[in-house]
Amino acid sequence: MFFSFRKVIGTPLNILRKNKKLNTYAFFFFISFSFWFLTMLSKIHETTFLVPIKYINYPVDLFEVVSPADYVHVRVKASGISIISFQLFNYSPLVLNCNVANSQPIANGKNLFWIMNSKRKDVAEILDASVEIMTITPERIVVPFANRVKKEVPVILNADINLKQTFWLANDIRLTPSSVVLYGEQSLLDSISNVTTELLDLDGVDENQVYEVAFILPNGLECKTNFVGVEIDVEPFIEEVITKEVEIRHLRNDYSMKLFPRNASVILRLSKDKHQLLAADFLRLYIDASEAEEQKKVQIKYDNLPVGVKVERIYPNRLEFLLIKE
Repeated sequence: MFFSFRKVIGTPLNILRKNKKLNTYAFFFFISFSFWFLTMLSKIHETTFLVPIKYINYPVDLFEVVSPADYVHVRVKASGISIISFQLFNYSPLVLNCNVANSQPIANGKNLFWIMNSKRKDVAEILDASVEIMTITPERIVVPFANRVKKEVPVILNADINLKQTFWLANDIRLTPSSVVLYGEQSLLDSISNVTTELLDLDGVDENQVYEVAFILPNGLECKTNFVGVEIDVEPFIEEVITKEVEIRHLRNDYSMKLFPRNASVILRLSKDKHQLLAADFLRLYIDASEAEEQKKVQIKYDNLPVGVKVERIYPNRLEFLLIKE
């Protein structure tokens, strides 16, 4: 096949080389054609360009009812050079952003639309600067959307957070938002009760921080956001050991009770700025005698604990007792 192609091409060339008159004629024909072609390129022509469309930022709470237009037809006046340049080298699409589209409510959804006359500047940036835009067809691009089924679910933080020694959480960890709205098919939404974040792994935290953590979105569902803010407030604390007598509560009138031992040690944790609370007699330790009849030991409980003070440990946390009927 290669030799046949050489033969087809080579035969006319051999004829031109052997025939000087024909060779001269071909030379002047080529020169004339070149001048004609350059003249045509310099003239202004009317033609229609097909400019592709790219849609961005589709609304997650809506789904497309009808596929939108892929192209707009742009009627232009342009030089031959500009026309050829566009056809050969231009691959830029016209970007239509759903976030800034016009909207019109419809039953169970809405239409998003763009007026093409307002997009002339964007189209002109895609075409050559010397191209004169005459018309853009269609004059308006409309994309109908229908509402998606939605469900609000809580966000669960997946975290492994280790604070620096002598620091604790000043407040509960806060998530923003604490819940998200998911969109998708009803059967998928029915199977989801929450979404979980990716692992937040922190070590040696000793100052307030705000982190942005992605949450894991189940396949087939969408959400307007993919991240939650995690706010962590920490503060230094001190530990103090106090000894308190254990009270007896809910003892029947015809019984008396003895505890062994009667006192218990409590390890308290509190922030440094609340150290003065230790001077007050605020904590109460007690056992519930109504729970003692079928047990060998009773658990120590506590109350009257101020905000910002935590009981780290009670020792012993269960007491032997002697219940005496009078």
